[in-house]
Amino acid sequence: MKDIKLTNRLAAIAAYAVNFERVADIGTDHCYVPVWLLRSGKVKQVYASDINKGPLQRARETAEEYGIKTGLELVLSDGMSHLNPDSVDAIIVAGMGGETIAGILSASDWIGEGRHALILQPMTKTEELIRWLHLNGLRARDAALAEDEGEIYLIILAGPGEPKPSVCELYVPKVLAEKRDPLLGKYLDRQIRRITSAVEGLKSSRAPNKDVRLTQLEPVLEGLIKMRGEVEYANCE
Repeated sequence: MKDIKLTNRLAAIAAYAVNFERVADIGTDHCYVPVWLLRSGKVKQVYASDINKGPLQRARETAEEYGIKTGLELVLSDGMSHLNPDSVDAIIVAGMGGETIAGILSASDWIGEGRHALILQPMTKTEELIRWLHLNGLRARDAALAEDEGEIYLIILAGPGEPKPSVCELYVPKVLAEKRDPLLGKYLDRQIRRITSAVEGLKSSRAPNKDVRLTQLEPVLEGLIKMRGEVEYANCE
């Protein structure tokens, strides 16, 4: 049977999801992760959904190509409206902006109960997603970084937890430093460059709210630089 090879980003997502028997993949697109999970033999049921018919057709073609005949349910759905919370153990929402992921999660009031593992991969606005998790009694219990074609992606495993993240931890979860993720230094460098550029742009801007935004971003930059120094020190030990 033909083997399915995942990109590093998708493999990192699958590495979390493979620990659960019943998984939902929201916005599945080509369905590579659901197919890989079912081929692993550890995941028994995957609900793969998308808001558009085109991605679901591609998902169906992927399932046929790799011989998936049972355990996969393809659903045309907006967000998680199709899900019965008792039918899944883990939920994947990946490849979208952090604010979009937060919006999808917030539409289901049972998410805040913390009964499900959330495997989240924001493409942008990570801080909005992590802030939403905290406000709803959830946190990044684990996280990983994956690099594909020069881009570094953050994958979050979220669940119940109360510790409030610092302002810089809204951008880079502390657990990445605790586990010494090998890509953390490079990821921090990129975050620092991005926030530095934003701060410098604001300082030369005439926007009426620039002082408020600077007050928000300058502590973030300070925290990220401190975290980068701690990572450098740890690597020298």
